Amino acid sequence: MKKLFLVLFISLFSISSSAAEKVKIVTSIKPLQLVLQELLQDLADVDVLIPAGASPHHYSLKPSDMRKLAQADLIVWVGPDMEQFLSRPLTKLNRPLLQLLEGEVEQDKHHEAGREEGHEGHHHDHGDNDPHIWLDPLLMLEAATKVRDVLSQQYPELSSSLGIQYEQFAASLLATDKAISSKLAPYKDRGFVVFHDAFSLLVEHYSLNQLAYFTVDPGQAPGAKKLANIQEVIKKEKAVCVFLEPQFEAAVVKRITQGLSVKRGHLDPLAIDISQKQGYSGYLQDMAARIENCLK
Repeated sequence: MKKLFLVLFISLFSISSSAAEKVKIVTSIKPLQLVLQELLQDLADVDVLIPAGASPHHYSLKPSDMRKLAQADLIVWVGPDMEQFLSRPLTKLNRPLLQLLEGEVEQDKHHEAGREEGHEGHHHDHGDNDPHIWLDPLLMLEAATKVRDVLSQQYPELSSSLGIQYEQFAASLLATDKAISSKLAPYKDRGFVVFHDAFSLLVEHYSLNQLAYFTVDPGQAPGAKKLANIQEVIKKEKAVCVFLEPQFEAAVVKRITQGLSVKRGHLDPLAIDISQKQGYSGYLQDMAARIENCLK
């Protein structure tokens, strides 16, 4: 299993919270916000840094973002392999920080080059470098455990409430995960293609059959050779669905699938249209429903 780890920088000055004052948490991306808000409920106000429609791969911090981070009681991010733009600014902030994934900024160039052929097979493997950890519910359960432990240490008066809410969150998430596994089991052999290489952890967790992806970086259009390879994969492997993403215009996907007997669906790795009321469990359920509908 992918290693999650904790890096916590405690402020030099005392941070306290009264019973009437909610803990202020800032997450880098919305899926983490969904996890923490579902976990913490009324104990915390959980804000998100990157706005809807923006990509963590290419985001640039604004002065208002730095103010938001400076006022947080806890900052939660994936790590430099995902939000590289945060690496330097976070070293300048004297705030408690929870980093969820150990990783380096630079990807293994040989590993990336080896995956540019466009056909990853049934066991599509992103290796230990895949930073999209929120797409594996068990990794998010582990992340929730760390959040509980950090906040219990930081705010001992909340320890009991945190423990209760963690148990409720864990039970709900595991039940959701079990239901999704049953829902998607009939489709494990039906091949599909995704727009960008973000879903390998989801694919592995639910034993799905991802055949290929168009691009590693959604900000970079795939080349002609890559497109030709994917088109061949779609035909040869009889792919059932190609999944687009709402954050990016993907006319190229529509162009190469035109005339082919393949459905088009949408999967959103950043949960743009998911409400706080739906939460992280609702996000997983929505994604499972979209996968099922396209693979039928």
